[in-house]
Amino acid sequence: MRTPSIVSNSVKVGVSVLALAVSVSIPAQAQHLNYLSATAQETAVHKDNLSLATETDVGQAIQKRFIDKSISEEFEPQFGSDVAMVARAAYAQRVFEPIWTRKGANSLKKAYAELNVFGIDDEKLRFVQISDLIERRFNGKSPSVQAQADIDLTAAWFALATRVGGDLSAEGEARVTSDSTPARPLLVESLTEAGQGQAQKTIQDFEPDHPQYEQLKLELVRYQQIAAKGGWKAIPEADDSLEPGQQDLRIPAIRERLEAEGYYSGPSLFDAVTKFARITFSESNTDANANEIEDWLVTYDEGLEKALKSFQSHHGLAVDGVIGPKTLKALNESAESKVRRIIATMDQWRDQRDISGRYVWANIPSYTAEGWANGKREIAMKTIVGLPSRKTPTFSDEIEYVVANPRWYAPTSIVAKDKLPKLQRDPSYAARNGYSIYDRSTGDRVSAENVNWSDPSSAQQYQFVQAAGAGNALGELKIIFPNQHAVYLHGTPSEYLFDREERAFSSGCVRLEHPVEMAEWIAGGSNSARGIEIAEAVESGRNSKITFDETTSVHLTYMTVTVDDSGRANFWRDIYNRDSEISQTQQFAELYTPFEERVSEGGDEVRTAAVENAVSVATVR
Repeated sequence: MRTPSIVSNSVKVGVSVLALAVSVSIPAQAQHLNYLSATAQETAVHKDNLSLATETDVGQAIQKRFIDKSISEEFEPQFGSDVAMVARAAYAQRVFEPIWTRKGANSLKKAYAELNVFGIDDEKLRFVQISDLIERRFNGKSPSVQAQADIDLTAAWFALATRVGGDLSAEGEARVTSDSTPARPLLVESLTEAGQGQAQKTIQDFEPDHPQYEQLKLELVRYQQIAAKGGWKAIPEADDSLEPGQQDLRIPAIRERLEAEGYYSGPSLFDAVTKFARITFSESNTDANANEIEDWLVTYDEGLEKALKSFQSHHGLAVDGVIGPKTLKALNESAESKVRRIIATMDQWRDQRDISGRYVWANIPSYTAEGWANGKREIAMKTIVGLPSRKTPTFSDEIEYVVANPRWYAPTSIVAKDKLPKLQRDPSYAARNGYSIYDRSTGDRVSAENVNWSDPSSAQQYQFVQAAGAGNALGELKIIFPNQHAVYLHGTPSEYLFDREERAFSSGCVRLEHPVEMAEWIAGGSNSARGIEIAEAVESGRNSKITFDETTSVHLTYMTVTVDDSGRANFWRDIYNRDSEISQTQQFAELYTPFEERVSEGGDEVRTAAVENAVSVATVR
């Protein structure tokens, strides 16, 4: 998401509020054009209003800025001509009287005070002095100062709306009334409502309407609270992995770490320490009782194993309960880092505002593909995505057709990288794997035995075609959405790879765990006419193309945070190293000091120190 910059020439807070959206993308602004461009009728109304007498001196000052086009000169470079038109329309409909009431301005101030709620970590937006604008708007020394402050409040509203909502084109679509009065863009309505006291509500209305975004917003609050409490300390490394049943002086710290993020729900560490203290100071104290408590403190028990496995399942790790290097690295990611990742993902959803209706969502880091309709997930499956050296691209397109029992026309790049080395060692590789080889210049089929595969140009000279069948690289079906990347969804003969947690093995396409089921869902269900046709085509073994009655959107994304059905965030590994914000906790937890070491010299003073040490590793909630 683009971060608006802030400048000011009227408010004198360093830069103009009108420069808030300097980094809003031009392509995004261009998308507004079809919806926000003024109609001829609107333009005439706005022009006529420039000659009308205003009721107040402030209104006259605002009107003057439109007459001399200073507003356009200020708005258009920062927001684009489309948004400038909305501002012009909003003021023209009020005969250039101020848009912002005191109630409205205070509501905008509250919206700016709640940037965290919107998942916006933007120092430049925080720099906007809404209080100063309010003071100038209602207590300015001249009508000109008050007028400029009103316009600056409008600019501040546009800046926040753009930052919260991303592309505003959908909100700007013109609404034409039955009596053919001038079209009134919805953005004009929103701006007017904001000025009357509904700024917070209107800003909220711009947020993406997607369950993932809404759940991320809730998880953001939770992780911000965790971070505000200090987050958690890092777990020190060790030479060997830690497995259930073993004892380790890091166990109390691991319990505390998992409890801080809400995964551990076993016996309270504080309760255990309290019991430990009672035993330590009781007259009936025995070493056996103390040792029993301490054994629990340092033993990787079933309760902790359950919590650790839940943690692993939400971090793209093998759910084996073993605390190895990868799990330890995930445990040591800081709470602040997770807050930043959630915010970054919320920004990605702002950029993906067109995700709606019926669509397929394939998210690369989570290795998943899902079918959504009417805001609900209806089908989900595992995927295999591109290797880090052959990354799956991110883009959106429209699914048009499927091919059952497809032939695979191996791309030249794959032939050069993968096939030539194998053929150089063993030319019979081609026949054994079902490949027919054709001379591109003549179209004639050739024998792999008669080609010099050591010649690098042979990758370009010969076309490799793999026949349909059990070993075909595309499996039993491919789902096509024509695109410049030559990427599509398809099956695979290597189904065992879906059992792995990390599945970046393809050359860029997305392999589906259940491609036929996904194709049937796209068709409208297994009992639909097209769904039945797809199933029969696959079963026949014949190469067949089936075109869908309607296209279905497909979105390939790279989001390292998603939310599961329970509302808990999943933090996926950054397999392509795109997220520079991921960072580790720098403060390490202290190791637990065994009781016997503390009491080896005897005496209550040492016993007290042992209890204090135990308390130091317990989380008191």
